[in-house]
Amino acid sequence: MRRISANYIYPVNSTPLKNGIIEFSDDGEILNLIDTKGELKESRNLEFYNGVITPGFINTHCHLEISEHKGKITEGHLLPHFLEKVFELKQQKQSSNTFENIKLYDAIMKSNGIVAVADVCNTNKTIQTKKNSKIEYYNFVEALGLGNAKSIFKLNQALLHEFLDNDLNGSIVPHAPYSVSKQLFQLIAESVNYDQVISIHNQETFSENELFKNKSGELYNKLQSLGVDYSAWERTGKNSLESVIDLLPLKNNLLFIHNTYSTKEDLDIVNIKCKNAYWCLCPLSNLYIENKLPDLNIFNDLTDKVTLGTDSLASNHTLSILEEMKAIVHHFNKINFKQVLLWATLNGAKALRLDNNYGSIEIGKKPGLNLITNFDFKQMQMTPKSEVKVLS
Repeated sequence: MRRISANYIYPVNSTPLKNGIIEFSDDGEILNLIDTKGELKESRNLEFYNGVITPGFINTHCHLEISEHKGKITEGHLLPHFLEKVFELKQQKQSSNTFENIKLYDAIMKSNGIVAVADVCNTNKTIQTKKNSKIEYYNFVEALGLGNAKSIFKLNQALLHEFLDNDLNGSIVPHAPYSVSKQLFQLIAESVNYDQVISIHNQETFSENELFKNKSGELYNKLQSLGVDYSAWERTGKNSLESVIDLLPLKNNLLFIHNTYSTKEDLDIVNIKCKNAYWCLCPLSNLYIENKLPDLNIFNDLTDKVTLGTDSLASNHTLSILEEMKAIVHHFNKINFKQVLLWATLNGAKALRLDNNYGSIEIGKKPGLNLITNFDFKQMQMTPKSEVKVLS
């Protein structure tokens, strides 16, 4: 058994404890959480750390298999350009270091205090690493295409079964509103079990809404140039999210990813129809691709439904939830540490249905324990120099 303490412990589900003590087993199970009322006395075998202790972080959006493309796509050229470059990179011969890179980036996420990841999968390249990883993965097998829905879905089912046969949990999910036919949406919705989680890239670029409203714009033009056939596709005259919301399995946990151009009206439409909607923010990826962040003011009433993701190293410089948290408080200084920590931990665990074990420091859980150093105790906020150290 280990006993640790710090200037503050943030259990997330309860009030922060000044000079609190955590007792946990060798396998990371929380055995006791002690409120010292701030009066910490010398005690045998007690490890004290300068900083704040938090649960392990939950990354609710990643593309581990394309992180090997780090630095290969120029920043700030908008999503249509990014999609074009990803398409080109996927056509290239697989690198001999692909599997080593996947293993490396998995280890980097673990060292950055991430204990669970929702990972988007288009191939089986990540299976071996995930089988041996200390991170818990939920695998989103991505359905993509406007062509023969049954043929596409059959391939998705085969890939999902590869993950399931290796004891890796997951589900088939739509890529984005603009890249999935109604027939494919329907096959996905009909196939999911109640306990499965669904994710979808959402309103990541301005021209996504333009495509649905007018069947025009930069995204529409780029996808056509890449060979996507929109001849049978009909404009809706509405934003993309409103156009597809009724095609999703609304009783399931739904993760909407990015939301860079979402409006309060978009969110209201979803939340009326779906009580289990979560909103994943990937701020560093948004800045990398679009040089824009979502309007966080529209999430004021949904703070218990916001989660964080890193996206891939093709659209980010790091796979660190702490860095995503720092980016948010840098650009939105009214957001306090307690709030952004909730987004980075318990909300993500709930979205992925992993909160029985992760997301908060509670007796019986094995949430992982992180130490955040270089913390501003006057403002009770992270600083640009804040770093994370994994304690458990």
